[in-house]
Amino acid sequence: MNHEDRQFLINLAHQAGELARRHSDKLQIGGKADGSLVTDADIEVEKLIRAGLRERWPDEAIVGEEMVGSTDTDTNNVWYIDPIDGTHNFIGGLPLWAVCIGRCTQGVPTAGVIYAPVLGLTWTGFAGQGAYLNGAPASIPACEEIVRSDMIAFTTEATSDLQLELPHSQRNLGSGALHCGYLTTGAFKACLFSNWLMWDVVPGLAIAAEAGATAYNLAGQPLPTLTGFTARDRHEPIIVAAPRCGELVAAHTTQLRQPT
Repeated sequence: MNHEDRQFLINLAHQAGELARRHSDKLQIGGKADGSLVTDADIEVEKLIRAGLRERWPDEAIVGEEMVGSTDTDTNNVWYIDPIDGTHNFIGGLPLWAVCIGRCTQGVPTAGVIYAPVLGLTWTGFAGQGAYLNGAPASIPACEEIVRSDMIAFTTEATSDLQLELPHSQRNLGSGALHCGYLTTGAFKACLFSNWLMWDVVPGLAIAAEAGATAYNLAGQPLPTLTGFTARDRHEPIIVAAPRCGELVAAHTTQLRQPT
């Protein structure tokens, strides 16, 4: 992806984030079938991102959380949008939410932008071009062991679905995207996802991979691609971490419940 395309995506995420902020004082809130919340800001932000992607890449599929849109993932490139990751935080006035845009190329996450407007943080990752936080290179430190003070990020589903039998300090920010973002700073040693959807992980995986992380299943096997993972179905747990750390966490993680 060339410089102009990268900058376009960053600008699009920033525009979307500012649109969400403008909505934040007058939200219309509804419920979804899974019990989670959705706001008019989620819908408007996704519309904005879809329009931008469609104009620049008209032949590529787009899958977003809030609008059915395209579910055609047979094309080489598929875009995944989470317009506001951390909607409950957003509604509650917490700063822990982000606009997320990611792209898979033949099943491999190859582009990701995570923009947390209130925090003033922008993570980016593009295949072969590194990961960055606010324009500065981001790289995950090597990890050979897990100790009690090490923070491990669990998504909300993972807190009840998974049990990690290693000393650690469990954290849940309410945003899987921010988990992956802070993985690249060394704040978290690993991120555990359970019952996840494609837009939950593609942007973060693209960034984390460029920073030196790998995604693993609970058997400790790397997931080099997401080929075969359907766009709107929930999936088995994954661990995102630096290689040795990911293998260690996988070896000591037990699944307590199956995806629903």
